[in-house]
Amino acid sequence: MRVLGAGEVLGERYRLERRIATGGMATVWLGRDEELDRPVAVKVLSDILADDPSYVERFRREARLAAGLSHPNLVRMYDFSSESERPYLVMEYIEGGTLAERIAAERSGGLDERLLAQELLGALASIHGAGVIHRDVKPSNVLLDRENRARLTDFGIAQPEDATRITRTGEVIGTLKYMAPEVREGEPATERSDLYSCGVLLGECLGAGGAPEVVALVERLSEEDPIERPASARHALTLLETAPAATTAPLGAPPPPARRPREIVVNGRLLLAAIAALAIGALLAALAFGGGSDSGSGGHKAAHRGTPAPTTTLTETTTSVTTTPAPAAPAPAAPTPPRHAEKPPSGEKVPPGQAKKEAGGD
Repeated sequence: MRVLGAGEVLGERYRLERRIATGGMATVWLGRDEELDRPVAVKVLSDILADDPSYVERFRREARLAAGLSHPNLVRMYDFSSESERPYLVMEYIEGGTLAERIAAERSGGLDERLLAQELLGALASIHGAGVIHRDVKPSNVLLDRENRARLTDFGIAQPEDATRITRTGEVIGTLKYMAPEVREGEPATERSDLYSCGVLLGECLGAGGAPEVVALVERLSEEDPIERPASARHALTLLETAPAATTAPLGAPPPPARRPREIVVNGRLLLAAIAALAIGALLAALAFGGGSDSGSGGHKAAHRGTPAPTTTLTETTTSVTTTPAPAAPAPAAPTPPRHAEKPPSGEKVPPGQAKKEAGGD
């Protein structure tokens, strides 16, 4: 089988320009669709595996799965051929490189962690909704475009949940670093094992001051026990989108200080005002009790002399002013009944008629 090189044309339509990536199963080329005049990514099955019917069938299945999926964060499938001596599939070309290259160059810090999590979980929710398990979620299978939008790709080992296993019994396929613990132990891959891989991936992209809601989500996705992980990608998306991003306090931040009780501070000016108010009140009370007639005022004043003055106690504190009221004043004395008319003093003239009347009465 001849070796492919730059300038080769596949299917009389796709001209190969340069290698983009090489893996154990296939080589990806940057090509050009000469019919539509657009760049494309051409994935060509490796020389050795092209003679293995099981790998050719897996390659065909990848093309069918990818062609049946549609989501903004999935790489689109354009074409597939297994008729030539070298099976190939044609995909959308994403020119921003892979997430693995960003991480290796320590440039993943420029990514929006929350947005990246939303995009990858959205892509997983789409393929899981179609009954497909990816089984190999890792940074090298995430492409980034010029706007840093993520595109999940490479369904080489993906399979429907109810599909018959093509791999040999006991064979585990995937990348060990991102593989869920239960899959490493030989259990079948599930939606939750894809979520575990996504959690490990997102954990590698977190900066020193990672968004708290993304940090919390990564912890949930990366739980050893699959039961402790979110039940689905949509569940994980809900946890992320309902997390309070803007109001969440940084991890380890001290609690807000307890609210102190309100204090009333009495300064010198307030103290003088209180004393003046009490003095005016006492004066008004005294005037009210002393407002009787001249005939009764003497007795009232005499009684009033024995009444102690109101006592005002000022407690010097920063919280309150306490006033002790004066004892109640006694009721005013009853007016003295009028006495009988007395004889006028000597020297006063008595009318003649009145003198005779008094003499006759004797």
